[in-house]
This record gives sequence, C-alpha cells and structure tokens, in this order.
Amino acid sequence: MFRKVLSLVIFFAFFGVSLAEDGIVYIDIQKVVSQSAAGKEAQSVLEREAQKFQEEIQKKQQAGETQSQLQAYAAEKQQELMKKRQELAEKFMRLLQENIQKFSKEKGYTLVVDKQSLLYANPKYDRTDEFLKYFDKNYKKGSLKN
Repeated sequence: MFRKVLSLVIFFAFFGVSLAEDGIVYIDIQKVVSQSAAGKEAQSVLEREAQKFQEEIQKKQQAGETQSQLQAYAAEKQQELMKKRQELAEKFMRLLQENIQKFSKEKGYTLVVDKQSLLYANPKYDRTDEFLKYFDKNYKKGSLKN
C-alpha cells in the first residue's frame, strides 16, 4: 500500500501533473462518515440498539438473574450489536461507493482518492464538502435500516 502511494506521489511530482485538470481529486471519507446524514443515521441506529440491549440487561438484573446468566446474555447481545454494526458499515460503504462513482462521473473526475491515503495534497483538490452536499442530497432517510 505504502509503495503504491509513494509511486503516485513520485509520478505526480516528477511529471508535474496538474491533478484537478486531469480529474484527480480527494475526499476525506472520515469526515463524510461522521458528518453525512447517512453516517449520523447509522450511528444513531447503533446507539439505539445498544441502549435497548442495556435496558434488557437491566431488566434481567432486576428480575434476579445470576451474574453468570447476565454475563452470558450480555455477551450474546454484544455479538448481535457487532453483527449489526458490520451490516450497517457494509451498507454504508456500498452507498458511499455508489455515490462517489455517480458524483465523479457527473463532475468528470477520473480518480478520487481518500484523503487518509495521501501523504500530502494541496487543499484545492479537496472535494469533501462538495461531495458531502451531494451525498446528503441523494440520501433517502432510513435506507440503511433495511
């Protein structure tokens, strides 16, 4: 991975390629995850599930279940929550990828890279905020829940 990134950096530096003119831009995926409507909804779904599991455990505790029963139940619920998190992450990433492809085609970008994989990039090539607006505009609330 590092070699690929380094090779790209050397290529661009050596040949003096103008990235934006060649349709090469970057997006901060972490920012999209944390600030997009879809990312916020996914986080909210997970928080509600975790709260629900916590309440169920408290009810069982109040009902007098043993510590070992509570631990077993908590472990089971933790596994369910992890599975739900994985499912949501997969749905989110598919949705994100589809939107990045559509966004890129509409804007004429030939290459979009994640900011996290760059050693350095001039901020003028950052299309995060533009994509975030696009992604939010095209997101249908509740589509991650299914």
